[in-house]
Amino acid sequence: MKNKMLLLLILLSVLFVSCDIKIVNEPQAEELYNPPSIQLEIAVVGDVPFDTIRNLSYIPKSLKDIIKDTNINYDGLIIAKDYLAEAAKQEYKDFFSNITYPVFFMGTENLLVNVFHDDRLTLESARINGFGAHVSGFVLLEGKFQQWGLYLPNNPTEQDMNRDMIIRISNILEDFKILRSNMKTAT
Repeated sequence: MKNKMLLLLILLSVLFVSCDIKIVNEPQAEELYNPPSIQLEIAVVGDVPFDTIRNLSYIPKSLKDIIKDTNINYDGLIIAKDYLAEAAKQEYKDFFSNITYPVFFMGTENLLVNVFHDDRLTLESARINGFGAHVSGFVLLEGKFQQWGLYLPNNPTEQDMNRDMIIRISNILEDFKILRSNMKTAT
């Protein structure tokens, strides 16, 4: 009986001790996405609230500056949510219909991204009531639009909506820059 009681006490003590152990090496949120490995220049229309990230340079621009300087090629363009209505105007649709570098629109949960290059769509007709991606993007590649949609996880944090989203965009831009340079060398 003593042996059974001693064994029971040992098992209970092991159980209580094991319940208090924490895993120390859990991956941190910043480890989920890696910054780009090559230098990227991103034009930004709107505020630049983004964190400084290795190999990323932000160039503040207005939409008018972007369409005026058609000879300047950035690695990408980000348009803040506050400028979506302006970007959907016809003068900018014409520009976006022929853009040769990726453009991303922040806060597009309620819009079809095609509204920025399809003349048949207006902001009202492109509403999708929260079913869209948090960030949507596209580029004209070989006569067709390649599109991206970046969704947020459930219960997103500020990091998910800002730093992680910018790193996800930069990873797409890096892949596109490499693809474009490979296409140029192949011809």
